[in-house]
Amino acid sequence: MNCAKCGFANAPEATECARCGIVFGKNRSVAPPAALSRRRPPESAAPHDEPEISDGRIGRKELTILGTGFAAAIVAHAIPFVRFMFSALVSLLHEFGHAIVAWLLGHPAIPAFDFVYGGGFTNTSQFHLSIAIAIAAGFAYAAWLFRRNPKTLAVLGAIFLIWLVLVSSDWRRETAISAAGHAAEVIFAAILFYQALSGVGWRIPEIERPLGAFAAFFVQIQTMRFAWQLFHDPDVLAVYREGKGGALMNDLEVLALNLHIYLGITPGIEGMAKVLFLFSLIPIPIAIVWYLNRSRWHRMGRVLLQFES
Repeated sequence: MNCAKCGFANAPEATECARCGIVFGKNRSVAPPAALSRRRPPESAAPHDEPEISDGRIGRKELTILGTGFAAAIVAHAIPFVRFMFSALVSLLHEFGHAIVAWLLGHPAIPAFDFVYGGGFTNTSQFHLSIAIAIAAGFAYAAWLFRRNPKTLAVLGAIFLIWLVLVSSDWRRETAISAAGHAAEVIFAAILFYQALSGVGWRIPEIERPLGAFAAFFVQIQTMRFAWQLFHDPDVLAVYREGKGGALMNDLEVLALNLHIYLGITPGIEGMAKVLFLFSLIPIPIAIVWYLNRSRWHRMGRVLLQFES
């Protein structure tokens, strides 16, 4: 059965599209994509006229996909060479997290692999007020676009206040940029878990969904293993304290030091590692809740993306 929305070829007995999640029973009367492309949709069509997305459900197929991905991730971690090869994925996500947040907070940054000391390194420049002003102008433009939607304005206002608090202080910018690397790993894992469960975002779901689950589990296990070693293995902790070439501090040490200096909190590297370990457990529960209640999130997203309430 071809999906009326995206054209994906599903199994004849399928009740919803494996790619976009549309429920076939509610959209039998929708014309196929080829027919839709020949006629222009009415200008009066509103976002709420879009096909309704059903809530997800975890059955045998979903459990098989997650189980396959988990088993593959365990095997990959058990083989040192394979673990080393796939750890580049984690390093890439980590450094992109640093770079994205650095740019958003006014610091030009370029992510790269570190072939000298291992892992990665993000070359971050000094703060540029012009970049911060451009980001603030982007918030202002978005607020003007959604000026007739109070809900979206409230969300934009809350995000802007958080951004303003972070960007207005050197140590808060440094803290946010340092935390962004490990945060990016967890966020990426949660997104991949959701895609593996829902089948959304893949061209060949039958193959790519297990691969997505594998990548998500690999990232999560890698983060958990790294944090566990820091607060259980004194040798690993000693190497981590040396930083990059004995000159640059690693992320968790920067976070611990800033919290101690500016907030009077003394977690130390071991304490930050424990926080990271607990934080790394979040992706699966978030993805499952998101998947099981996705109709609510889709409706909320459509409401927030309307220019008028």
